[in-house]
Amino acid sequence: MAFVQVAIVFSVAFIVTYCAVPLSRRIAVALGAIDQPGYRRVNRGPVPRCGGIALYLGLCAAFLASYIGLVFFDWQLNDLYTLSGINYIGLFLGISAMFAVGLVDDVTQLPPKLKFLGQVVSACIVAASGVSIGMVHTMFAQAGGYVSLGWLDFPLTVAYLVVFVNITNLIDGLDGLAAGIVAIACSSLLFLVWQRGSVTMALVCLAVIGVCLAFLRYNFFPASVFMGDCGSHLLGLMVGVISVSGVVRAQGFVVMLVPLVIAGVPVLDTMSAVVRRLRNHERIDHADFGHIHHRLMRAGLSQKRSVALLWLCSACLAVAGCLIGSFSGPVQIGIIALLAVALFVIIWYFGLFKPVLRHHYDNKGRSGPRLPHSQGKQVK
Repeated sequence: MAFVQVAIVFSVAFIVTYCAVPLSRRIAVALGAIDQPGYRRVNRGPVPRCGGIALYLGLCAAFLASYIGLVFFDWQLNDLYTLSGINYIGLFLGISAMFAVGLVDDVTQLPPKLKFLGQVVSACIVAASGVSIGMVHTMFAQAGGYVSLGWLDFPLTVAYLVVFVNITNLIDGLDGLAAGIVAIACSSLLFLVWQRGSVTMALVCLAVIGVCLAFLRYNFFPASVFMGDCGSHLLGLMVGVISVSGVVRAQGFVVMLVPLVIAGVPVLDTMSAVVRRLRNHERIDHADFGHIHHRLMRAGLSQKRSVALLWLCSACLAVAGCLIGSFSGPVQIGIIALLAVALFVIIWYFGLFKPVLRHHYDNKGRSGPRLPHSQGKQVK
């Protein structure tokens, strides 16, 4: 991959996004897609929330630049096995459909079930285009050490993509947080896909990094525009597509977890949110103040420091993910063990899964039937 190709794709993505953000703000205002200050909002004034339009235009421009370079300037996009059999028109339609679902939600606030259905349909289009896990490496396989997932391939791929869409959507709670985490995640994925011989996926990583960095100019605290669901859906799907096509496909079971480690902050936040809401007998999509960024701000950190800390954690997890994907045997196991210990300390320190253990703490030292949390405090 020539330096000229890298520079062109990154520059086009960055410049187009940077110039399109003011346009996306005007569109948001015209459509009435404005985030007003509220009890769960950290913004102190009304902020347009369709910044994802600029992200989408930046990615489209980068993809168009790559296509022009491939057709008219003889760019060599050499891929080993990662992108065989992909219909790029279908893939683009699936990505556009996911962006459209988020955009409609930004404007009309779709019902959760309808929104989830739109996510699944969009992910199905992407999976049908040829983006799939395919097969995995296992010691129990016979020929060549690989085993096909068979009929499980399609639903697992769709679930994988939808998970990345929603964890990106949930972490988008502070100015610049989601864009920064996605840029960090794609930087580490860039290393992994380049290591695995996928020039095309490397250019896609560069395009995503470019649009995220350009968007941060307007989205970092104090943000003048939010990416909205159209932006978080788009970026989450892009991370999922890169993960499946460039890292997970035809790899070992352990390597399949690497993208989840790289996206560890939003993954951990999403897991704790699901457990917390189920424990409280609430819908999974019910909004609350229990996210990691909310806890950091309640601990006294400002928005900027909370975002910087979460970026640092994401960078550390990204490095750990790259190391897990680069080594095997005892070294890989040792890295995973250290990572597990570190995650346990973080979970314990921030009390991310405290609702699960609440019945234990509330009834500690007492006999008889277990009491709910509110009643337990009244018992002497």
